[in-house]
Amino acid sequence: MNRKSRFAALAAIAASLALSAPATGGTAQAAELTVAVSGVNSGRGRVYVALHRAADGVTFPDAKGQVAGVWRMARKGGFSVTFTGLEPGRYAVNGFHDDNGNGDLDTNLLGIPTEGYGFGNGATGSFGPPDFTAASIAVKGKTSVKLPIGY
Repeated sequence: MNRKSRFAALAAIAASLALSAPATGGTAQAAELTVAVSGVNSGRGRVYVALHRAADGVTFPDAKGQVAGVWRMARKGGFSVTFTGLEPGRYAVNGFHDDNGNGDLDTNLLGIPTEGYGFGNGATGSFGPPDFTAASIAVKGKTSVKLPIGY
C-alpha cells in the first residue's frame, strides 16, 4: 500500500469514528441518584433498596432488570441512599424493610407482603407491583426520588 492509499484509508477511518461520536463532543457524564427512604416503622432489621433499568422481556421489579442494590440498617423514619456512577437514563426504584433479617420480603399464604415495601415516586399497582414507568425517574446529573415504605 503506497503512502497516498494509507492516508486515504486513515482518513476514512477517522471520518467513520467522527460520525459515530456523541453529538456532545465527548462521553456522557456519570449521573447519581439519591433515594430518600421514608416511612420505616422501626429500627429492627435492614432495608433493601434496588435500582432497575428497563429490559426486554423483563417485568419490573424482576431481579433480572436490577442494576444496583444496597442493604442498610433500618432506621425508624428513614434515611437516604445515593447510587453514583450511573449512566444517564431512566431508572425505577423499589425497596423493602426486612424486619426479621431473613433477607427476603416475607408474604402471607396469598402472596401479600407482611413486611413493609415501596416503589419509587410512591407508585402503587393494582393486584401487584406498579409498572416500570410509574416507579421510574429520568436520571441525569444529580437527581433524587422518594421511596415511601408502606406496611
